[in-house]
Amino acid sequence: MITTVNWQYILLSGDPGGGFRVKRRKSGSPPTVGSGTDIPMSDNWVSAAAPPQIHYVPDNKDYVFVFWSLVAYDTQSLQSAAQIQVGNIANDSHVGGQWTISAKAYYVWNLGTDGGDNALLIDAFDIQAGDFIPDDFVDVNPDPNSTLTAGANNGYIDTVTSIAQGGAPPSAITVAARDVIPAKKFGYWLYWPNLSPWFFSNDPKFPATVGVPNSHDIVVHYNDVVFSIAFYNETKQSLFVPPREYLYDPWWWVKTRGGLVPPGPPPPWIQEFGAALALADAAISVSPRLRSRVLEVALEQLSIASDTIKHRIESLQDE
Repeated sequence: MITTVNWQYILLSGDPGGGFRVKRRKSGSPPTVGSGTDIPMSDNWVSAAAPPQIHYVPDNKDYVFVFWSLVAYDTQSLQSAAQIQVGNIANDSHVGGQWTISAKAYYVWNLGTDGGDNALLIDAFDIQAGDFIPDDFVDVNPDPNSTLTAGANNGYIDTVTSIAQGGAPPSAITVAARDVIPAKKFGYWLYWPNLSPWFFSNDPKFPATVGVPNSHDIVVHYNDVVFSIAFYNETKQSLFVPPREYLYDPWWWVKTRGGLVPPGPPPPWIQEFGAALALADAAISVSPRLRSRVLEVALEQLSIASDTIKHRIESLQDE
């Protein structure tokens, strides 16, 4: 059951003074222009239609809707789910449990109304976290001076000043998303070819391409305009805990009959302590949204192991 949905409308400014990468902006977080809380108390939730366009008075610019990010969390099972939706009406469904959803509708600056550079504008988004990420995530080829790769990782390449004009075929650069960045794996590029002029090719014979022929690549030429976001999935980190060294047991010869039989399993409390340590190690690798909850489970497991030892001590005293 979905108990709570917190929703927001967020504007992604294209201000080059603050940088085009949301998590690298000097000006801070992008503005939120609408928010609210729904209490569905049912298995299904459907949002009100997000406005297709929002005029933002402080900068006198128009912003157009591009996608919803939905991140859901069940407080009972500690499960989570996340998805991207491109329609302006979001929806989600969860049966059982007590699910809370964070729903964010993102908007981008409408260059068609306000004017802007002919450029490649890119960013990277973590689907499970429901937020943009600051990591370097692309490589540019050709890039003899490494300046284009640096620019692309800051979210912006001017296609007029950075790419040569003319030629048959014309000069082009390929911006390739890295398949793996820390704890994340590339999923896909999302772009908007029908949202003019966020996708514009200067030469119809040699158009800009996104995800073609390689799903990781964007190919742009002189004077092209492309706005695109790379979506990454968080990768599960291994919970394997290497065997721990225990104190030397001088009775090992007797217990194993001279080494002919394997020793018995460790006491239950050792296994319980090991599980608590594994959970504590895993907390480092999970999403920050879940980290405190995993540590709480590790602490509870540690308490259970402590109770097991106390009961063992009591039983020995009674013997």
